[in-house]
Amino acid sequence: MMVRRILVAGLLAAFAAVCGDSQTPQASAAEITTREAPVTFKSRVNLVTVPVVVRDSKRLAVGNLDKEDFQLLDGGKPQIVSRFSIEKPALKESPPAAPPAPDAPAAAGVPPVAAPPAMPQRFVALVVDDLHTEFADLVWARQAVQRFLASSAGPAERLAIYTSSGQNAVDFTNDRDQLTKGLLAIRSGVKSTLECPQITYYVADLIENHDDRELLRIMEAELRACKGVPYTENEAENMVGNAAKRALMEGDWNTRQAMATLRAVIGKLATMPGQRSLVLVSDGFLVLDEHRPEEMNLIESAIRAKVVINGLDARGLKAFVPGGDASTHGSATAGALLAKISYDVSSAAAEAAVMDEAARGTGGRFFHNSNDMNEGFRLLASAPEFIYLLGFAPQNLKNDGRYHTLKVTLRNPKGLTVEARPGYYAPNRERDPAEQAKEEIQAAFFSTEDIREIPATMETQFFKTGVDEATVDVLARVDVKQLNFKQENERN
Repeated sequence: MMVRRILVAGLLAAFAAVCGDSQTPQASAAEITTREAPVTFKSRVNLVTVPVVVRDSKRLAVGNLDKEDFQLLDGGKPQIVSRFSIEKPALKESPPAAPPAPDAPAAAGVPPVAAPPAMPQRFVALVVDDLHTEFADLVWARQAVQRFLASSAGPAERLAIYTSSGQNAVDFTNDRDQLTKGLLAIRSGVKSTLECPQITYYVADLIENHDDRELLRIMEAELRACKGVPYTENEAENMVGNAAKRALMEGDWNTRQAMATLRAVIGKLATMPGQRSLVLVSDGFLVLDEHRPEEMNLIESAIRAKVVINGLDARGLKAFVPGGDASTHGSATAGALLAKISYDVSSAAAEAAVMDEAARGTGGRFFHNSNDMNEGFRLLASAPEFIYLLGFAPQNLKNDGRYHTLKVTLRNPKGLTVEARPGYYAPNRERDPAEQAKEEIQAAFFSTEDIREIPATMETQFFKTGVDEATVDVLARVDVKQLNFKQENERN
């Protein structure tokens, strides 16, 4: 909004200056005395953008719906959709190269003119979560990525590989050999499961932050079983508590690091022209309540930058074995085993939720519960489909940080299914106007949206003025015939 105001003001000011220069001094003075000062209305609202994908019975995206076809509820209350747009980011076909003219001999000593390289139109960032992905899952997913790199050879595509740890990154390129080399260098940062007792971030959170006494007793029994020592209740509780504190600190750092990487990659993609997609390959990671604002900011930044986030669950079809696998230490009773399995199932669901929420929140896909990784990458790395963007301004929104559930339905479903953002968090404080203005300018600057509200065309020219110096000239032409003027005293 702010960039548009600046552009409008700049164009009109330049137009007024040109008109003023063509008048005599007396005419200029008369113009100044009769001209009305423009009135600018500024309004800041908490606009919530909801990406929506509608699919038919064959799971194909549908792109022929209008704003009136949707109903949007915030906390069960109907909302007015004030902004509506449809994105169909299909790759533009490059025009075929002109064939050489027949019977046109090449000039002596003049090399033939090479065809211009294909300009990249699509950027896909593969983010491998090496901090949370088990070694076996990472190997399985890495092989699928290799096959994908070998089969995808679009000249207009650029791919990059990043990791949560920040190691072995490969920036955007179409060099498949370089991408494969960087991919093979990625290693799992997950610690060995031989630790006794094995306490995950999810388990540590329940013990430390939610005082889950049942789970504490299960971990104490597992400690005695794996150590082979009959610890007293106090001794076992202290040892498990200390292990939980360490796991909580480590898990918190890994989650923050993973989200920081995603935020940085989204920022990188925001500077790229054309289509922007992010594919997160991970076993999933836990996002506690204290991390929710950062998660929502991440999704909001992706929406503003028009980055579609897709998630691939590297665990595939997960099987929970009663009693655990060979790396799991046994507990004392069958009841404890069943309870442990229940916790494992809940943990897996909580860890996968972040990928599901990020995908649904940005109009992407979440591929899970399947071992067909090849199909997963084919779906996730393919060009995005139709995405509807619904925007609304919540009424009387309080800065209390409360979570608001969203629900998007169709007035006439006709067998169609809706995938949409599940909710958002209200701000927990008043936003700094300067920071908000900075975000608006940045979002508008990197936006690929065409602005058609001003009858203007712009041309640019690039001039190299030195070894490390250059200038860019920008020429704006305003079609005054399409501008709306106010007539007064036979003047516009």
